[in-house]
Formats: sequence, structure tokens, C-alpha cells
Amino acid sequence: MSNKPYVILRIKDLCEKLKLAKPTIYNLMNKNSKYFDPSFPQRIYLTSNSVVWIEEQVDAWIESKMNVAQ
Repeated sequence: MSNKPYVILRIKDLCEKLKLAKPTIYNLMNKNSKYFDPSFPQRIYLTSNSVVWIEEQVDAWIESKMNVAQ
């Protein structure tokens, strides 16, 4: 187990960071959506009602998108 502290993002934080709406984010994760992106960071269930994303993984996803654009 890592001693590194993780910065977690709730859906509201994720929307703000990515400047995307909730439905867009859920479409990125939905395998049946035409907007599905298998490289999008996986959500983590802390409890049955609490979902978060790891900020470092989100940042890496953003960087991968920037590298494709170049």
C-alpha cells in the first residue's frame, strides 16, 4: 500500500475540473454511449452512495488527450 496521500474528486469537483457536465462525464464511462472513452479514469466507490475519482488519474487522462492533439 502506498503512503502517498491521494486527492479525491467528487462528481461536482470533476465537472468543475474538466469543465464538463455530469451527463457528459457519465457518457464517457458508459460503454453503450457513442462518447464512451475506455481510457477515462475509473470511478471508485467509497461506499454504495459515495463515488470519487483520483485526481492524479484524471490529470494523466487530460495529458493523454493533450498528447493526441499534438
